[in-house]
Amino acid sequence: MALYGIVNADRLNLRERPTTASRILRQLKRNEALEVLRDAGFDWLEVQVLGSSLRGFVSKLYVRLSERRPDSGERPSEKMSVGIGAGSTVEVTARALNVRGAPSTSARILGTVQLGARFQVLGRQGDWLRVRYGNGEAFIAAAFVKPATSGFALEGYLIEEPELLDARMQPEKLIPLQPESGTEAAVARAWNLYGGLLQRLSDLLSIPVDVIVGVLVAESGGDAFGEDGRMIIRFENHIFWRYWGRSNAALFDQHFTFDRTSPARAWRGHQWRPDAESAWISFHGDQSLEWQVFTFARNLDETSAMLSISMGVPQIMGFNFKRLGYESVQQMFERFSSSAHAQIIGIFDFVKGAAATSPAIQALQRRDYLTFASIYNGSGNAIVYAGRIRRFAAIFNRLIRSARPA
Repeated sequence: MALYGIVNADRLNLRERPTTASRILRQLKRNEALEVLRDAGFDWLEVQVLGSSLRGFVSKLYVRLSERRPDSGERPSEKMSVGIGAGSTVEVTARALNVRGAPSTSARILGTVQLGARFQVLGRQGDWLRVRYGNGEAFIAAAFVKPATSGFALEGYLIEEPELLDARMQPEKLIPLQPESGTEAAVARAWNLYGGLLQRLSDLLSIPVDVIVGVLVAESGGDAFGEDGRMIIRFENHIFWRYWGRSNAALFDQHFTFDRTSPARAWRGHQWRPDAESAWISFHGDQSLEWQVFTFARNLDETSAMLSISMGVPQIMGFNFKRLGYESVQQMFERFSSSAHAQIIGIFDFVKGAAATSPAIQALQRRDYLTFASIYNGSGNAIVYAGRIRRFAAIFNRLIRSARPA
């Protein structure tokens, strides 16, 4: 299925190759339309500018994806005011404020909120803000709100905040146990184990809590540690080849193998053996074997081995340690190995970074699963993961109705 994109930045460099050191072919403007040709790995997409033959590479962080082919002149219908834009959180300054179904004082009143109430802004129409309200959307008068303030510093990495690391894990209400064979069981387990922290992150980042649960379950099934108490990991042979094997090819080939027919297939055919006389073993899906292979690789080169595993609930690769605010991959490994809090927080540090927000966070705020999945999972898997997040969020909304006090 074809994928298209809209530039989500004032200026975006179209480069000759997928690296910031490559030559800039052109600076794209906000809302320029693109066709996504392929996921070029890490943070890059290969694209073609619609309406031209110009092709190159752009950062996927600044492209909003769509399955619908956009008009090359497509522009947003609403202009955001300075300081209060889509994805912003606002705080009510009036003693009471009506929430309406349309941007008019004659529109039906859906409810009334009090001083200090907060809303996530979705857009603007004249003197009205379109906001998230319950499970839907509504309108409030822009004159009676201000940008929300918080004692919590959204600038910087979330992992640096003791408040989050100490947050209560268990939610106030638990979902009844579900049949273990169904998807509902994974959603219920994730909420019952981590719901307290997930709700805190939802409030802090202005992301609907069902979306946060959907992301968590889609990425990991909600498991932080295995039955033996060790962190869930996945060792990637092709990544270990990149960091260590290429310089030690003979020894690598004695113990590791993967599909080398093309870079796009490198994640397939992963096998391992402890010595040249043993049979090859497929180890993915068995945590005891994953740890056996990782330990073997760690004895060859600890740093390269840690860079080559995905870790815990978020299954974030070790080579992303700087993106999560860690000084070394060892520091990330130790924190993830000892704390489910750190693992869950890592999902949002990965997509938020050190800034107060990011295109990925804003995508989750507006339930734009496709754009989020393209950033987190890559455009090649975006449609699949977007569907999973949407489905798990819907399951959570259904199950939470039956929740009872813990």
